[in-house]
Amino acid sequence: MFSQPPIHSMVKTHHGYFKRAETFVARTSSIPARLFLLLAIMLVVLAFPKTSHAQGLELNGGWSHVTGDFGTDGFEVGAAWWFTHRVTMAANFDSDWNDSTLGVFAFTSVGAIAVKSHLDTFVIGPRIFFTTDWTDKHRLNPFGEAQFGVSHLSQSVKQAGFPAVGASDTAFTWLLGGGAEYLITPHWSARGNLDFVRTHFANEGQSRLRLVFGVAYTFGSRSRPPKSKS
Repeated sequence: MFSQPPIHSMVKTHHGYFKRAETFVARTSSIPARLFLLLAIMLVVLAFPKTSHAQGLELNGGWSHVTGDFGTDGFEVGAAWWFTHRVTMAANFDSDWNDSTLGVFAFTSVGAIAVKSHLDTFVIGPRIFFTTDWTDKHRLNPFGEAQFGVSHLSQSVKQAGFPAVGASDTAFTWLLGGGAEYLITPHWSARGNLDFVRTHFANEGQSRLRLVFGVAYTFGSRSRPPKSKS
């Protein structure tokens, strides 16, 4: 079972009242994850060797889904630098959201309750690819990854006839997982990965799963020279 969001709402139908969501106090400073992504990309670009002409730069993006908070969906963008044909340093930014209604029907005086969640995550870390003769032959590249960074979660709860209440927090995040990619051309690839994500909102830990499907473009050719026969 995965942890629920740090804001809880309670509906007691036989008494017909609504208990407002309690707002927690964010103990960490609110740092926009987009600024982290921009800074990371700038640092990677500035660190390029002068002779490389950005041949090792990769840009990627796609659809993402994160469990918890009623399940959030959105997009993922990122950049990576290929140090070798197996090792990259990757930076990724995800933005996912969800609008949910507690209860399809409103038979009581409580009425419908709307919950809105928005989760932003920025992480950076190594991505290591594992290749064999078989994977090279079929243009498949399985990989593992470990990334660390921050997430920002904002939530609001609204019930008809009552003002909306909400809260937000920014906290440390890490993930561990992997996936595989299919090399479409020497520059383009289709990629999918599944990660275990650990967030720490409201001074508590939450476990989530992150699923991503997308594409990646590498400026340098990823085709490898044929092995010489001995």
